[in-house]
Amino acid sequence: MKTFLIYTFSALIIVLSGCNKDKIPGVYRIDIQQGNAVNQGMINKLKPGMTKNQVAYVLGTPLIIDTFHPNRWDYIYSYHPGNGQREQRTLTVYFTDDEILSHLDGDTRIVAREDLPQSERKDRNIEVPLTEKKTSLFQGLLNSIGLGDDEPETLPSDDAATEAVNEEESKALPEK
Repeated sequence: MKTFLIYTFSALIIVLSGCNKDKIPGVYRIDIQQGNAVNQGMINKLKPGMTKNQVAYVLGTPLIIDTFHPNRWDYIYSYHPGNGQREQRTLTVYFTDDEILSHLDGDTRIVAREDLPQSERKDRNIEVPLTEKKTSLFQGLLNSIGLGDDEPETLPSDDAATEAVNEEESKALPEK
């Protein structure tokens, strides 16, 4: 009787687990990205009259180059999160017979350059001293566990111009 119940419940579990379609609880599912990830910045770099090599430099190698339509390149991007719905974007680039960019088609937004928000670039050079005062093995161990000096001392540099630039930058930086 016991073996009959064990076999019956085992068969029932196997049959019911076969009915579960792809969503086993507690199982980690990875995110899957396939194709060319073409973003808005890449599309905005395209200009009419670009050659195939220039377009391939900006967008990358196309996923599909049709043998029967050599003047058409297809860029397809698919993203399927582990426990979510699949998202797919396509972009088709058309060329003239002279291999010059003609137009774009697809489900990606194409914005005129004048409509894009202009971002102002702010660059700042910061010099990081690379020479630190050499410490002994014991002092290095104390520093690594947090019992040593709070700030490592840096050796003075020989270049007076570098120090002047550092002083100017420290004056220009806002105080916290």
